[in-house]
Amino acid sequence: MAMRTVAILSLAVLVLAGQRTAVSQAQNATDQTPQGGGVQSEVDLVSVYFTVRDSKKQLVSDLPQSRFSVAEDGQPQAIKFFAHHSDVVLNVGVLLDTGTHMSWLLEEEGHSSSLFLRHVVRPTDLGFVVSYAAAVDTLQLPTSDIQLLQQSVRSLESGGGEVSPGAEGTTPTPDIGVGAGGTVGINGKPVNMNREAHLYDAIRFSTEQYLKGEVGRKAILVVALSGDARSQTKLEEALETLLQNDVIAYVLQIYDAPHRLDGHDRCDVVHTYARDEHGEYVLKKLAEATGGRMLEVKGMDRIDQALDEISEELHHQYSLGYYPENKHWDGKFRKIQISTPDDKYKIYVRRGYYAKRGSEKAQAATAPKD
Repeated sequence: MAMRTVAILSLAVLVLAGQRTAVSQAQNATDQTPQGGGVQSEVDLVSVYFTVRDSKKQLVSDLPQSRFSVAEDGQPQAIKFFAHHSDVVLNVGVLLDTGTHMSWLLEEEGHSSSLFLRHVVRPTDLGFVVSYAAAVDTLQLPTSDIQLLQQSVRSLESGGGEVSPGAEGTTPTPDIGVGAGGTVGINGKPVNMNREAHLYDAIRFSTEQYLKGEVGRKAILVVALSGDARSQTKLEEALETLLQNDVIAYVLQIYDAPHRLDGHDRCDVVHTYARDEHGEYVLKKLAEATGGRMLEVKGMDRIDQALDEISEELHHQYSLGYYPENKHWDGKFRKIQISTPDDKYKIYVRRGYYAKRGSEKAQAATAPKD
């Protein structure tokens, strides 16, 4: 009996020790693992997702933590968390420009988007679909049901959008030729050179409605036939919304189809995209400021290749986290710089974050939406 009592007591001690170890491990995991893409509640950990490409523009996804350094507003920070992420929950929205009356073009957009969603959205992820032209419409609410997502893009309807003024920016209407869109459309009728394309409105709407307050990785993919036209939201406001909510933006700038031998575009949309004072595309600057990229797609028959590239990138990301040395949470914007000692690598990372405590971000996320 004494031996049995000793054995029972020993077993109890082992069980209690195991429970304490499990609790300790869970607490450590909670402290070390970021739950979202920005400043975390309680621990105020800044976590950042980023991708790396080499000099040949190939993805590099196997570099160790020792190859990276991080700075905030130029001040070095100690990396407390590092991982290669492909299994973290992904919330992704596809924003489709439907401002065309050409059914074949809508079919191409829908088919390619369907394949992209099937490759990217896993059972643990959420995807949604929004269309924009003269208005912004939700085609599919966030869901992990890939069949619902694919159905939402298979029968796209034209959003019209033939209302002046013209596309964004002050770039003059291009001469007819490669990538210009042409002035003659279906059956020889003139192409309307002016239309609505509420691209910035779509970015802001999608982010605030479906990504604000979500945890894990957050991204949007914009499939654009031209730059923005007549949005109420400004470029700066769209970018600020993305950065405030830690959303990575990818943009496809479509041109159909300058690689054709006859040099003619088959689309009824003039593919004009605004540039800044330095000649750089503004949508490229927007995407790269969030840690994403802009890809030029020269021909609708090449959209699948571009979407595959983005899909692969979303599945080969790094993340790191640090506790800022600057403990003054004043809500101001702070720049993030991630670097490696080797110049052959290009790092795509969001430009920075707004210094708000996690509790402030949680309150903002739960606030009533307009």
